[in-house]
Amino acid sequence: MLVPASQRTGPLPGPLTIFFSTLRTQGFRGLWLGHTGTFIRETGGTAAWFGTKEYVAALLIERRLRKEGRVLHTGEKRPELKPGESAVAGACAGAAFNFILFPADSVKSTMQTAEELRGASVPAGPKATFVSTAKAMYRAQGIRGLYAGCGITVARSIPSSAIIFLVYDELKKTFG
Repeated sequence: MLVPASQRTGPLPGPLTIFFSTLRTQGFRGLWLGHTGTFIRETGGTAAWFGTKEYVAALLIERRLRKEGRVLHTGEKRPELKPGESAVAGACAGAAFNFILFPADSVKSTMQTAEELRGASVPAGPKATFVSTAKAMYRAQGIRGLYAGCGITVARSIPSSAIIFLVYDELKKTFG
C-alpha cells in the first residue's frame, strides 16, 4: 500500500510501483477510478469550449460588421477574427468549459482521493460509483459542494483559453 505523501520519508514511488499497488489494493477497477467524470468533463467540456468560442466569435463578427454598416450575405465567407475578438471568444470558451462541467470534475476528484482522505482506521465500504458519489456530495453540501473551487478554476481558465485561441487563430491566418 502506498504511504501518504505527508508520512513519506524516502524517494517517491515510480509509475510501476503505483500501477501494481493499485492493482493489488483496488483491483483492475482501480485503474479506471474517476474515468467516468473525466469522460464527461472532457467530452462535454470540449463541446462547450469550441461551441462557445464559435458562438461568441460569430456574435463579435456580426457586431463589428454592424458597426461598419455591412451585412454578411448568405454564402459569403465569414471575415476573420481580429486578435481582440479571438481573445474574448477564447476567454468565454474557457469559462464555459470549466463552469458547465465543474461538478463532474469535483465528483471525479472526490472519488480519486476518498480512500486517502478516509484514513486506514475507517473501514472501507462498498466501492462508490460516479452517481453515488455525486448524490452523496449533493446531500452533504448541495450545489455549493459540487461547485467548490469553481471560481478560481474559471478565473484561471479565462486568460489561458484567451491566449490559446488567440495563438491558434493567428497561426491559422498565417499558415491556413
